Amino acid sequence: MAYNAPVSLRTVIYIRKSSNDKDENHQKLSWPRQKRDIQEFLKRHNHIVPPSERLLIVDEARDIIMEDASAKIPYNRPEFTKMIERVRHRKYDVILCTELSRLSRNAVDTGTLVQLLEAPDKDTPPPLKQIRTVDKVFTITPTDKFTLGLFLMVSKFENDQRAVSTKSGLGHQKEKGITTHRAPMGYRNIGSKKGGKDVVPDEETWDDVRALWEMTMTGDYAVSDIKREGDRRHVTYIKGGKRYTPGESAYRYMFRNRYYTGRVVKRDKEAGEEQWIKTKNSHPAMVTDAEFEKVQLILQSQGYRHQRITATPSIEAILNEILICGKCQTIVNGISRTTKMTFEQKTRYTCARCKHRYSASAPKPCPECEEPVSGRTRKETHRYYHCCKKESSKICSHDFFGTGTSAKNIPAEKVEKFLDEGISRLHISEALFNLLSRQLYTLWLEAHDDLRRKEDALEGQKKALRDERLDYRKKSFKQDTTDAEKEDIDALLDINKQKDEALGEELDGLKEQQEEKFEKSWQTLNALREAKSVLGTEAIGIEPKRRLVLSMVSNLTIDDGNWTINWKKPFDAVANAGIANSRDIGFGKRKGELNYKWLPRLDSNQQPWR
Repeated sequence: MAYNAPVSLRTVIYIRKSSNDKDENHQKLSWPRQKRDIQEFLKRHNHIVPPSERLLIVDEARDIIMEDASAKIPYNRPEFTKMIERVRHRKYDVILCTELSRLSRNAVDTGTLVQLLEAPDKDTPPPLKQIRTVDKVFTITPTDKFTLGLFLMVSKFENDQRAVSTKSGLGHQKEKGITTHRAPMGYRNIGSKKGGKDVVPDEETWDDVRALWEMTMTGDYAVSDIKREGDRRHVTYIKGGKRYTPGESAYRYMFRNRYYTGRVVKRDKEAGEEQWIKTKNSHPAMVTDAEFEKVQLILQSQGYRHQRITATPSIEAILNEILICGKCQTIVNGISRTTKMTFEQKTRYTCARCKHRYSASAPKPCPECEEPVSGRTRKETHRYYHCCKKESSKICSHDFFGTGTSAKNIPAEKVEKFLDEGISRLHISEALFNLLSRQLYTLWLEAHDDLRRKEDALEGQKKALRDERLDYRKKSFKQDTTDAEKEDIDALLDINKQKDEALGEELDGLKEQQEEKFEKSWQTLNALREAKSVLGTEAIGIEPKRRLVLSMVSNLTIDDGNWTINWKKPFDAVANAGIANSRDIGFGKRKGELNYKWLPRLDSNQQPWR
């Protein structure tokens, strides 16, 4: 597309396709189509106009600019910015494109283009003589500048209207329960166009993903364990028609995504609200609402982000997550773990006819005389916790109160009272909150910097490998390189590639660690902020404090006569401060005058409260 005729108008061609256009086939054809249309226009135009009006392309590599970027946002197109700078330096007389929407869809760039046709002063000509499309020309006349600005603003108006219409249409689709975006792990899209997609279970991964949810619901596995099991089961998700292996962050997101309950989210950005809706057309649910809420409790106990729990969890549900037996261990997948204690409630019935006493979880007739339960039947309800062994004969016995008498069950009221007394002692003053917040930030920053140093070291190794590959390839092109040497180079390139892939996997692992550390620190800070509002006043009852237990308590260990609350960081410091603040601490301080300098660092061992 070089033209050697003596023409006067130096021209730059701008060709753009949008990365935001989801129609891949349309985008694949966009650049060739624009280039073809401009070539045909140049042949026609330069054939019929005089030499002074012909359009000259001096250097195709420099004067044909091709860019893959959206024009909706200003300062978002580096090649466009470079072109404007060259125009301001009077390197070109004409900007040529297929249509004005290729040049601008926002007010800032529109103003910039119109300004290029303006003379900076009466003695200096404008930087640009023309802005052209294949069917329109805009010169430096006032009418053309006005028309250009108007046409470009129409492009913006059309774009804004399209966005409003799309938002309205997608909202209507969501009200019908139809998924309008990429299906998450365990599901797959059917249909090709956005807004016309539907979601069905992914036959390859549905059962495996459901199994991972079930593993998580046991509370025995961390997200890293789930990730390893997912890799073992070859769990993947679909993106752009290809399958990818999810990282830990994808699993954390999955477990807090209410989409898996069969709902889709409807957001109102202006009001800052979101609503999860479910209709008869909704995609199939993978988990029930109760299962999803249980997983949120587990995520909270593990220190991860989680959805706000819609119903206040019962004290039994909370204690089921943190109560552990201090006497025995349970083998899970060959790994010895502490044994959880579980809640159980039974009712003892006394038959109104034969006075036989029997226990049952639900009303049932007397096993001796088959008298049904009635208003005359005496009932006694018992709530208790016991070691979570599947066989009752293996449930260990405890001397719960250090009296020398062992039993398998411990009254629920005793455990709940002990926990309530522990959390009621906590108090977070403004000074303590500020101290712990600074320590949280400092520790996260130290961990972040440490990971960044490791990333930089790995990136340095990858750069060395890239340089090494370049040297090998240069050598293979030399004429004096023998066939044997070329074979050696191929082998060395394979080794280099394997090293590079290993470093890439290590870098991905570091990025996962970085994201997880930030998420946990962010969640801890949120829990600390919420705890300050709840624990900072005596007027609040016990229920709001119980909601924080899973964020504050690692576990509550029951052993013979020895009950221990193990606090998570930084709530171990809060607990220790509460103990010191509740009695004379013996350092010349009066009650309430706590010296915060003694507090342990957040990376110290947890301090149990007894």
